[in-house]
Amino acid sequence: MESKLRFRKDGTFKIVQFTDLHWQNGEAEDLRTRRLMERALSEEKPDLVVFTGDIVFSLGCRDPYASVAQAVAAVAESGTPWAAVFGNHDSEGDVSRGRLMETLTRQRGCLASAGPEAVHGVGNYALTIGGPNGEKRHALYFFGLRQLFRA
Repeated sequence: MESKLRFRKDGTFKIVQFTDLHWQNGEAEDLRTRRLMERALSEEKPDLVVFTGDIVFSLGCRDPYASVAQAVAAVAESGTPWAAVFGNHDSEGDVSRGRLMETLTRQRGCLASAGPEAVHGVGNYALTIGGPNGEKRHALYFFGLRQLFRA
């Protein structure tokens, strides 16, 4: 996947990581999380945001697919490129990681992908980071955890 991520002219590249949001239905706690994300984005001005699992608490969501879109909305609206992998709470019950990934990839700025069909799991992919002149310098690898059991 060509991500168009680039190191800055000063050689830096800033990543902000959000993990374990456990977003549910846009409740008060979720909105507090959103405000914290907005503040981090404003203060840090990252080159990339990475969500590292448990974006939603699917068992507590009325609609997990709508909730995952809500959870990433602050980042999507900021215009900052972002990527994601899933944790164990994202797809509990009958929630499909494939459908969650489809929902995420429709959001603005999303660089995540389901990954190759030949590799088991959803969310196995790599992003490259180019130098200031565009040459490939580094790669970030994302691995989707395989759900081993159902609750």
